[in-house]
Amino acid sequence: MACNSSTCNSSGCYKGYEEEEQPKPNTKAAVNGGNSCQNLCVKCKVNEPVCCGIGGENSRFCKDCFKNNLYGKFKQAVTYNAMITPPDKVLVAFSGGPSSRVVLQFVHEMQYKAQKNYDANKDKSLPVFGVGVAFIDESSTHSFTSLHIEKAIEDIRLIVSNLAPPSKELFVVPIESIFSSDGIDGKERLKELLDAVSDVTGKEDLLIRLRILLLQKIASENGYTRIVLGTCTSRIACHVISATVKGQGYSLSADIQYVDSRWEIPVVLPLRDCPAQELNTLCSLDGSLKIVELLNGPCSGINGLVSSFVKVLQAECYV
Repeated sequence: MACNSSTCNSSGCYKGYEEEEQPKPNTKAAVNGGNSCQNLCVKCKVNEPVCCGIGGENSRFCKDCFKNNLYGKFKQAVTYNAMITPPDKVLVAFSGGPSSRVVLQFVHEMQYKAQKNYDANKDKSLPVFGVGVAFIDESSTHSFTSLHIEKAIEDIRLIVSNLAPPSKELFVVPIESIFSSDGIDGKERLKELLDAVSDVTGKEDLLIRLRILLLQKIASENGYTRIVLGTCTSRIACHVISATVKGQGYSLSADIQYVDSRWEIPVVLPLRDCPAQELNTLCSLDGSLKIVELLNGPCSGINGLVSSFVKVLQAECYV
């Protein structure tokens, strides 16, 4: 398991396996100071910066340090909140967007390092946690053509299969299967339910609820012990405002915690401290982090207004 102590020697702790060698600063550049330092990455003091974090000019990073900074936030959240332990089997919810793509990559890297340490360990006492990936096909509720959705699913299969071992099982499940295994019957019941909700915001919230219920169903039927979502700081900010507007403040504190244990299968948010802008930047810098934007349908109603408002506020932080 994970812990905070620097002296922990527990055989069930991932902390020792996760320590990474940090790049040493360029001593000459640091001594020279002046303009030479201002044009270097604020972390490694070696490479030229290619992007800025949320601190603007005071957080200019090179590509590698920028990724390491984000991974550090992820690893800290996972470690300090015991989100993933060696015996676990985690299901990563993958929508194709930047946030879910980054969380899938980071979970994969964590698993890959655990596997390397397991192979190097003679007593094999520390098992490697399992990883699965779930994609909820919501094409029956959107206007996507069958050709486009098939291409998107093909891209998602390619993304998952291209990840290095250990292998990860991919579940592509239509959202109507929450009602019935019969596709036609499920679609009819889903349409009937959505038609019963008159406002746009209500339909969006209902789909969000059905999505998490279906993830719970997939995890429960396949023996997963954790569900990992790519919910980031920006998404949480939107939820805080929209939930307050809708009068849902009673459950707000539980909605935004690192580990939501209200569900049968706990839901964890390892990217809770990462803004959407930084996740988008990482995907644009790292060509291997392919995203599938087709599946990110626009929101309207209260959710759309709040999302636009938060984007404007966060854009000002990067000016």
